[in-house]
Amino acid sequence: GCATRSARNDQQAPLVIEVPDVDLDAEVFVDGNYVGQVKALRVPETGPILLAPGVHRVEVRKPGRFPVQRTVTVGKTQRTPAVVRAELLEDPA
Repeated sequence: GCATRSARNDQQAPLVIEVPDVDLDAEVFVDGNYVGQVKALRVPETGPILLAPGVHRVEVRKPGRFPVQRTVTVGKTQRTPAVVRAELLEDPA
């Protein structure tokens, strides 16, 4: 019947990046595209990034640190944020 939703009504999940305060200036990439610094995704003017349903590759990078890559899957009816916890370890090189 008519109970199925059209694709336009799919939920989008806000992307939440959790990092230590010293890494709020780390850069965030989604599916290879730069989307902003962690701190920018936390303020209403520039965030949050909304992820469409499906699988996304999230990368958090900062000079002098090892990059963190996570795969995030957003469900079609997801109502909760997609949370990525990134601990950026120092690169001794």
